[in-house]
Amino acid sequence: MPREIVEHQAHAIGHAAVLLADRGVLLAGDMLSDVLIPLLDPHRPDQVGAYETALDRLGEAARRVDVMVPGHGAVAEGPEVAARLAARLAADHAYIDALRRGQEPIDARLDKDWLSGPHQSNLEQARHSSG
Repeated sequence: MPREIVEHQAHAIGHAAVLLADRGVLLAGDMLSDVLIPLLDPHRPDQVGAYETALDRLGEAARRVDVMVPGHGAVAEGPEVAARLAARLAADHAYIDALRRGQEPIDARLDKDWLSGPHQSNLEQARHSSG
């Protein structure tokens, strides 16, 4: 299939990525960012689990591409796709894993003051979904 919608329940209602397999391009939407932390939808249940599932789906889709375009942050092209994908997936999984454990994530992206509010919202949502 040359074009595929990679549906998932993370980030926002109706959010998805687009895989242009015939072009080797993944348009990741607001996921796989090197500048944004995972942003959970505060209006939907179990966003921690949904985000984990979405990362797995996007990781699988991105294995077939030469260009990965996040909604925010640097585009990865050519031989750097695998390394950047691995780094972004690892960072997002580590952040989500820390939320699941009720711990403060260690993430360089949190050095940006403007992410403080979304991060606090994520922490609160993770607390409510685990308790």
